[in-house]
Amino acid sequence: METEHLQIYIREQLKHLTKNEQQVAHYLLEHPDNVIKMNAKALGQATNTSSATIIRCAHKLGFKGLVDLKLSLSRNMPHHEPNTYKEITQDEPPSEIKHKLLSRAAYTLETTETLLGEKELEELAGKLYAIRKLVVFGVGASHIVAEDIYQKFTRAGVEVIHSADAHVAATALAGHSPDSPVLMLGISNSGNNQETVRLAQVAHHYGAEVAAITSNSESQLADEADIVLLHDASSEQSLRLAATSSLIAQLMTVDILFYTYLSKDYQNHVAHLSQTKAAVDLYKDLQ
Repeated sequence: METEHLQIYIREQLKHLTKNEQQVAHYLLEHPDNVIKMNAKALGQATNTSSATIIRCAHKLGFKGLVDLKLSLSRNMPHHEPNTYKEITQDEPPSEIKHKLLSRAAYTLETTETLLGEKELEELAGKLYAIRKLVVFGVGASHIVAEDIYQKFTRAGVEVIHSADAHVAATALAGHSPDSPVLMLGISNSGNNQETVRLAQVAHHYGAEVAAITSNSESQLADEADIVLLHDASSEQSLRLAATSSLIAQLMTVDILFYTYLSKDYQNHVAHLSQTKAAVDLYKDLQ
């Protein structure tokens, strides 16, 4: 992970840490030079925590242990806070805005590539071959992602039900049966959008499986889901940067899922996509 990205990553994990673990994380950000010289006991004393808390914090941040964390700090941690983490400011020049957005987007793509499980991708792509209908649902920016799923997978021959109306989605889920299986795919950056969570519960009520695209593995939606596609978690402190980043992460996740699905029966899908393109071209020619 690149220098600026490591600080952003640690800050974004703060909301998933306990109060004591947050103390450790803040110390990591503020005193990286000190941390790389400390053992767990010394770091525990410096943060008014314990050696056990230090190890738990390292694990929650995705490191194998304190040694692994210190190695990453020594390689990557800068001596200043990167501008790319900060929100857009008053009268900021376009050059700075471009740099912030580009760096944030690069971080988002890099982190999503790391977090997105290949096993889960393969499993969900395989299930899409066995179902009768795919019901996709998302609210707000996640609705845009649901629309993207609808467009892509419909062209690939999957019957997709997509509506901003949760009642329509619930009705489609009620059609699930062993002979006509339905799969729900819920999209929510926070994983706690109540409309999406309730639809996941409706899906399970009728025996349908649930997949989720979310940044929060400990969310209500993740708890309801049988398969979770985990992407980068955009910082809640950042306003529009976070909204843009979550959308980028979700769209990348959909693209990877789509191409994983296509690759399982590539020749047939290429032929089908060619047919759908020909239909669109014919429509355009008739105008």
